[in-house]
Amino acid sequence: MVIFLSPVIRGINLFREAEHTNEDFYEGPFARMDFTRSEFVNCNFYSCDFDRADFLGAIFTGCDFRQCKLSSYITGVRFENCSFHECSFDEAYIFSSEFKNCELVNGSMADAMLATADFPGTSFNNVKWKDHYINKLPVLIQGIGNFVVALDNGHMQIGCRYGTYDWFWECPDREVAAMEGLKSRRFWKRNKQWIFDMLKAQGLYDYASRTRT
Repeated sequence: MVIFLSPVIRGINLFREAEHTNEDFYEGPFARMDFTRSEFVNCNFYSCDFDRADFLGAIFTGCDFRQCKLSSYITGVRFENCSFHECSFDEAYIFSSEFKNCELVNGSMADAMLATADFPGTSFNNVKWKDHYINKLPVLIQGIGNFVVALDNGHMQIGCRYGTYDWFWECPDREVAAMEGLKSRRFWKRNKQWIFDMLKAQGLYDYASRTRT
């Protein structure tokens, strides 16, 4: 079944709590549409715009996304055995969601907000993060006050701050305090050493020699 969507249906909740199997969607204007608790199995999405769509509790299994814009509210969503080729998750809000055995290829996650997101068995290939590219699954640290995303390109994001491993390791207390004042200084004092111990164990950064491994 092939579905061509017209902009005249924009905003109508055609997909809320709906089930779709073996369907193709081309250039769907899904911006701000409601996909709450919907389920898609073996569906294909081509050049679809999901900007600020709501995916609360949705399930996608064996789906293929190509050149789609997924700057969406992705909360409590499960993607399993899905592929994302040249897709943008820029500025997406990804909370309590799972990407299981998926693949992300030639895409972008610039300024995506990850919170309690999980990527078991998922591969990353030339995916843009900020102004750099990653080819391995990010290391996510959550539940410590600020989310931490450690990348394979020599960079790390803590909260809203993005920089090199060298910068975070050598960062003076006064610069840490400038982020959020006393709160940031306490956070860094409490967590800096074990975060960098973890990075060393993961083979991402050897602070002893101040070089990437």
